[in-house]
Amino acid sequence: MPTESPSEHRRTTRILLRIPITLSGANADGSNFSEDTETISVSKHGTAVRTRQRLTLGHEASVRTKNKNRAGQFEVVWIGKPGTESEGLVGLEWLEARRFWGLEFPPEDWSGD
Repeated sequence: MPTESPSEHRRTTRILLRIPITLSGANADGSNFSEDTETISVSKHGTAVRTRQRLTLGHEASVRTKNKNRAGQFEVVWIGKPGTESEGLVGLEWLEARRFWGLEFPPEDWSGD
């Protein structure tokens, strides 16, 4: 399980945004789940979400937005380290990137200052 911060591998700017979602898929035990949760941040390439599920790197998960009922397939690419403030967070990356969040993202060279 990676121990580095998800920001060390970020390709694009993240926007801190809580969007109500339903996260579903198979957990680390192979059991199917569906959980109402929310995003922590979003980007052009994916999202960070809070979950009670124990997930596995490389597994697929579905995200469905509750407000606009959009669905997409993601891959688990980062798991927060147990016992740290990132415990319970996972990073998800698009399997097929597309406009999903309904947002305009800042340019790649945006510093936020």
